Amino acid sequence: MNGKKKALSIVLAGMMLLTTACGGGANNNATGSDGKPVAGGNGGDQYYNSLLDSEPTTLDAQKGSDVYGNKIINNITEPLLRMAEKENGSNEVVPAAAESYEVSEDGLTYTFKLREGMKWEDGEALTAKDFEYGIKRAANPDTGSESAFLLAPIKNFGEVNSGKAPVDELGVKAVDDMTLEVTLGSPASYFITLVPFRVMLPCRQDLIEKYGEKYGAEPDTVLSCGPFKLTEWTHNSRLTLEKNEDYWDKENVHVQTVNLPIMTDTNTIMNSFSVGEVDAVRTNIPEWVEKFKDIENVKSKPVSVPAVDYLSVNHTDPILKNEKVRQAINLTIDREGLSKLLAEGFTPPAKGWTPNGIQLDGKEFRDEIGDSFEGLRSANPDAKALLIEGLKELGLGEDPSQVKLTLIYVNNPRVKMINEFIQQNLNNQLGINVELETMEWPILNGRIQKGDYQLGYLAWTADYNDPSAMLSLFKTNAGSVNTGWASADYDKLVDDAAVETDSAKATELYKQADKMLVDQSVIIPLIGVSTNSYYYDFVKGVTFSDFTSTGFKTIDTSARP
Repeated sequence: MNGKKKALSIVLAGMMLLTTACGGGANNNATGSDGKPVAGGNGGDQYYNSLLDSEPTTLDAQKGSDVYGNKIINNITEPLLRMAEKENGSNEVVPAAAESYEVSEDGLTYTFKLREGMKWEDGEALTAKDFEYGIKRAANPDTGSESAFLLAPIKNFGEVNSGKAPVDELGVKAVDDMTLEVTLGSPASYFITLVPFRVMLPCRQDLIEKYGEKYGAEPDTVLSCGPFKLTEWTHNSRLTLEKNEDYWDKENVHVQTVNLPIMTDTNTIMNSFSVGEVDAVRTNIPEWVEKFKDIENVKSKPVSVPAVDYLSVNHTDPILKNEKVRQAINLTIDREGLSKLLAEGFTPPAKGWTPNGIQLDGKEFRDEIGDSFEGLRSANPDAKALLIEGLKELGLGEDPSQVKLTLIYVNNPRVKMINEFIQQNLNNQLGINVELETMEWPILNGRIQKGDYQLGYLAWTADYNDPSAMLSLFKTNAGSVNTGWASADYDKLVDDAAVETDSAKATELYKQADKMLVDQSVIIPLIGVSTNSYYYDFVKGVTFSDFTSTGFKTIDTSARP
């Protein structure tokens, strides 16, 4: 999946990036793996069968954050700019709804000029006012956006998002139908990389007023203005996209139909690819890596994913509110063993919250800051003794066996294996009782956001290539992962780093923030991800970077045999 997706992540986040669809898949037969007919065929319209690992929580661009919904939203909605992948693997911002933009000399004002003639699916014009409304809606605290924190560089965002100022004071305005002006509170060099993201997508006010909370929950409550239209959404089963013939750049959209069955089982996904029912997948599972090597017309490419799997911790819980208890859990989990259990070399042990693949001023950030766990490990050689200290501070005595914690995770066999490994670590090494509870993604996501959990197994993929993409998630009122933790000192570190023009100083500030998350065990990073993308040789236009946002627009299957 394209990272966001990420996300999502929660936002951006998808559970376990070990096996995911990489921009989609296709079927060489007349029917898909579920027996349903697929579009096109030899000599017919191009088609592309992608897949989703789980049911999207919503197709409301401003509200959601998971990668499943984002994969659809990214293809049916046109951003001001898109992030494209160059031949050398790097990314570049390219025009989309905005044919051009200018930045003022002081770096504070971005002026986007929209192209003429763009439409929504129902024929209504797509204008700068739709972008203004969408961005302000994301910032509005009443919306409950899980990704609103990404708008932090915009002038007055903090006051607006906290409810201290009216939404109209946000630094966004439609000068006229074809001109959008965005004013920042202070210069942020990475701001332009945020523009393609979902919180800056256009939104129709009349649809929000018409459908209310139902907006984005069914296919007939959302309208397309992007390269594809959503024509089917059978919940927990499949989604279908069709080419949007009213799209401004339709000449460069090659496939007519994209089919997206929802497949949650890893073996089902991999078998579907191996028999030619899916065009492209990502995997680092050794048995499948070996099998795919022997498929003659399959190409592959190694991919470094800017993602981390982690345990979210509820700091409002009567037990986990204690820092020493959290630290003991953090120190006890055997990350090296987990890496070997999964796919050694593909799932490196996490060295902090910010994963590999994130750069600052062209340098690999993780390489620059080193291992954030070093200080915590050296200061606490005996994790069980640390746990007992924490229990005594809570007035719970000195017997770890009296501690009962529940770890929730998404319903997936491989994720189950990981959580059973964590359970054994904590039960055997600390003597605490950890119970496991599995559920579908939308339910788990809801539990996390409501704070109705103790520990939750999640994954997060960075939305853009800067340390702030990861470290901003835990600022006060960020709203992405509900841990109940807040720190004014942490907020200041991240805010100061974001506006620091000296990259060495910014690196040091972000390093302190990353270390604070580990030292206080705000969350518990587990493993990073690198993987392989596999795709059939008749598929052209596959993208590999998780920062790319061109979606299915670049895919061409005209060479399908």
